[in-house]
Amino acid sequence: MSARLEVFAVDGLPEIMPGDDLAELIAAHADVRDRDVVVVASKVVSKAEGAIERPRDGETPAQARARVVAEQAVRVVAHAPWATIVETRHGFVCANAGVDASNVPDGALVTLPDDPDASARRIRDGLLRRPGVGVGVIVTDTFGRPWRTGQTEVALGVAGVPALRSEIGGHDRAGRPLDVTEAAIADELAGAADLVRTKAAGVPVVIVRGLAFVADEAASGRDLLRAGEIDLFRRGRGGLASALVAEPAAFSGPVDPRDLWRAQAAVEAVCGATVRIRQVRPRARRPGTELIVDADADATAGLAAGVLLALLVDLGYGAVLVETLEAPTVWAGRPDPGV
Repeated sequence: MSARLEVFAVDGLPEIMPGDDLAELIAAHADVRDRDVVVVASKVVSKAEGAIERPRDGETPAQARARVVAEQAVRVVAHAPWATIVETRHGFVCANAGVDASNVPDGALVTLPDDPDASARRIRDGLLRRPGVGVGVIVTDTFGRPWRTGQTEVALGVAGVPALRSEIGGHDRAGRPLDVTEAAIADELAGAADLVRTKAAGVPVVIVRGLAFVADEAASGRDLLRAGEIDLFRRGRGGLASALVAEPAAFSGPVDPRDLWRAQAAVEAVCGATVRIRQVRPRARRPGTELIVDADADATAGLAAGVLLALLVDLGYGAVLVETLEAPTVWAGRPDPGV
């Protein structure tokens, strides 16, 4: 652990242009020392790498922004009139796919770096060419947070410094085992860097000095991404509606019996005790769970099937109505992350 940290901004950097060598510019404007962590705003990384989009002929700025956000996103997590939260192709969940129009020429839009880890490695490799200087590099961006007001910097790309510090397997001071504690070191360094700059200051690079760390050549910003199958907050406002109209995905496994019981109990509470839900063997041995919905009235069965489908989707499963001839049938399961 480090008893003392120093955090200071790198002043005097020029306006970054496509093709600029960030490592060379940082080395020319900062006294980078061994064991420093260099924190670089993704905006200048994107500008140096040419990750800039402009409106097409006939597009308004709003139309261009909507198009670029859609191109950068793989799914909508939450949608509201005032904000759209998406998952980017990198796996980041953020507002507007990280697309930004600040501090760039009028009409231009900056996207996130294509591969933030590769960007961090290139900057680090450039700095390592200086004798006696072994550093870590973190590429960051500003994200909002669920449950809390205000934005903070988070790590997108990491090179040379651990993204996480696991304390799993250790013990607290009372001797109790630690089962889940993992400190998000890279995010904490990103947040610390933002304490010595503002958005209008034009300071895209900050150095954190004094952190005790073991160089980690395998570290990645992806270490900080939670897998979808264990993410309890995978969908937000409007997410259920989007999921219900999405194309059905392939499934990797059945519905957990505990979740199935919850869904069935909720259907009975909404539609009445006359609803009967039968679990049957999936046809063609396909993965997932098939549920036939019966009721005294066809309309009630249809309503119950719709409620069941929505509940399973809300619980994080994929679900689709596959049969309506004899009785509504819902096919559901864990979405296959590889599809």
